[in-house]
Amino acid sequence: MYRIIDDRGSGKTGRLMLLAKETGSKIACNNPGAMRQKAYAYGITGIDFIPYSDLFNGTINPDDKIMIDELEVFVKGYVDGQLTGYTLSKDD
Repeated sequence: MYRIIDDRGSGKTGRLMLLAKETGSKIACNNPGAMRQKAYAYGITGIDFIPYSDLFNGTINPDDKIMIDELEVFVKGYVDGQLTGYTLSKDD
């Protein structure tokens, strides 16, 4: 599993897009249209951007590779009321 953990504005999303293109992964994100435009601005094409909700509503193939942009935004939007904490190892 790839983990991109860095400061705000450090290019995390661009690196995620390059990894998604390299691995043939879809990117689940808050705003697929805005992400598509950002990828275009970076000169990156051929990535399928999907809304977070597609991870739950059965519209993706179980064999699809998925990367998630802004994991905490995803968690807050879908399990925030139940999730009260978590751990994250920086190095593995």
